[in-house]
Amino acid sequence: MKQWREAQRQRAGGMVEISTWVPVRASKFLKEIFARLGDPSERGDSYRLIVSSWLNRRRVVGTKFEGTSYSAEIDLPYLGPHWHLRPAGGRIFGDCETWVELTPDEASEVSELCQVAVSEALEEWLTKREMIGTLRDHVGVALDPDFASVDYLPRPEDSLFRPETEEEFAKNEAEIAQAVAEAATNAHRHPSDESTIVYYPGAFGVPSRCHAIHHVFNDEILFALVHVPNGGTSPTNMIGELTRRMHKQFYPEVPFSKIKWFDVYRLPWEASQDVHVALVSFEKDSENGAAKVHWRAADDLPERFINDIRRAVGLSTS
Repeated sequence: MKQWREAQRQRAGGMVEISTWVPVRASKFLKEIFARLGDPSERGDSYRLIVSSWLNRRRVVGTKFEGTSYSAEIDLPYLGPHWHLRPAGGRIFGDCETWVELTPDEASEVSELCQVAVSEALEEWLTKREMIGTLRDHVGVALDPDFASVDYLPRPEDSLFRPETEEEFAKNEAEIAQAVAEAATNAHRHPSDESTIVYYPGAFGVPSRCHAIHHVFNDEILFALVHVPNGGTSPTNMIGELTRRMHKQFYPEVPFSKIKWFDVYRLPWEASQDVHVALVSFEKDSENGAAKVHWRAADDLPERFINDIRRAVGLSTS
């Protein structure tokens, strides 16, 4: 990250220095905050996105309660004597273009209701997992000295990792991001351990899958890509990229022209009908050099090949 920042400083227009006056009593605290907001990495982008909403407010939002249909924001500052403090206001927004600005008393009432609801939900979650009264720093981000100094005896399934340096913290963050990516991919695994299933990144990187049926026949390779319901991006929608990927994965030594590619699908309302098997061919566009894709009905396919295709379709719809 230090090398990246230095490179940005040397690039014209890459970075800019901003100076501002702050109260002495808050200088150390604000310096650390500004450093995070000014971070040129994606983490800084996330921080700036959060505070950018302040520019559209005459007050700073102090607390947000995000719901599925409705959400609430409670504004700062708090007003009144210490025994009768009230937020300056707030708002509720959600369905049907609801946007209600709240008075101090209403904002206080809404805040208390949301706090109770959140507290009950968290207590239920902790109780279910037997974590009430538990101290755990599972991802290594705790910085509070009081928290870090507690004599903690972890449970066998817990982890306790508090990075000492920024480099250790960055490494830990990268490992967490990798674990999240792997969990997202595993969540889209095929429900059965079918040997013909292949995986590939679909549109926007969504984990996708389809059946790959391939046979050698008369010195050619017949390769069929069979659509899987709810399998991410269908092979039909990325047939060009997918054939290149399958060629590299299964037959890298065989010329692409020696493989016949087939796209197999059946529309939802055709459950009682036989599958569509289309021969896919690629032709270069003379105008821009891109490949044009053509589909046409495939005839006279080997019986074993078409039976394996039908079996794969049956597995996907059963």
